Amino acid sequence: MKLKYCRSLLVIFGLAVSCLMPAATNQAPRLQTDITFVVAGKTGNFRQSAAGMVSALNYHFFAEIFIQNNGRIKQAALLTPDNLSEAIAFSDSGYALEMHGGRYPDEIELEHHYPDGNYIFRYDTPSTGLLEQPIALVNSAAGNSRLPDAPHIILSQNGKPISPRLIQADLPLTVTWSTFKQGNKDPLGIVNDLVFVIMGDCHGKRVSHSGRPFENTPYLDYVATEFIIPAEHLLPENAYQLSVEHAVVDTTITKGVPGLATFATTTFLDIMTLGNATGEAACPEILRNFDAGQVDLRQPRLINLKNT
Repeated sequence: MKLKYCRSLLVIFGLAVSCLMPAATNQAPRLQTDITFVVAGKTGNFRQSAAGMVSALNYHFFAEIFIQNNGRIKQAALLTPDNLSEAIAFSDSGYALEMHGGRYPDEIELEHHYPDGNYIFRYDTPSTGLLEQPIALVNSAAGNSRLPDAPHIILSQNGKPISPRLIQADLPLTVTWSTFKQGNKDPLGIVNDLVFVIMGDCHGKRVSHSGRPFENTPYLDYVATEFIIPAEHLLPENAYQLSVEHAVVDTTITKGVPGLATFATTTFLDIMTLGNATGEAACPEILRNFDAGQVDLRQPRLINLKNT
């Protein structure tokens, strides 16, 4: 993976540049000490088969609040543009406060339930006080969807392409993906369009993550081309679940809190390691999804991306 070292976030002017950021510069603004960032978005979820076929699963709305280490928050809720009088409470997922809307079989139905407009995060922290932070979702770009194309996932080990069912547990696994055609720089310099790679084990536990912005750790943006999963994250005779997400983001900063409006597309792929494991160490089937986006609400509409 090739790291790009970029400038530190300049809080006074609200400027930052992010590529694959080194840990020393990838930080939330210092005007407040509780929130890392907030995000509201619409997403399309897809599944890739072992043969390289990609099919749509569902379309979804979500909102999240990420808390800084030792940060505190209370009274977190979301107001939607079609019902500003009713606050929807967030729930704690363990790594973020989350609000999930329904899952729908197509983007038209998603837009009907979650239209364009300002989604207002209402929360109270010691460093911000009571705050209403608007995130504007504007999906109608000349009548076209802003959701990116579904990523096509490519796997390799020792520099050679490998089948998702033939992963060697004693070697690092290189995950690459099709070009993020819609990805671009942020004109405000806060954070560029993003790429996320996650691997969960057969029990739904996330064991490898490419990172998130503003968390003082490396992460991927639209220019990244690969993510390497260390061999120590793989066990023999185990099933794993991979996801690659391409996320277009519109950015703002309110009282030092970065706010992201995102239009994202995620592709999921199940993989399997070779070898033999003893007793309960073997886990050849996915027992629990690590992401609810893997729910299939559609009849398969296959797209052959194998040779693209």
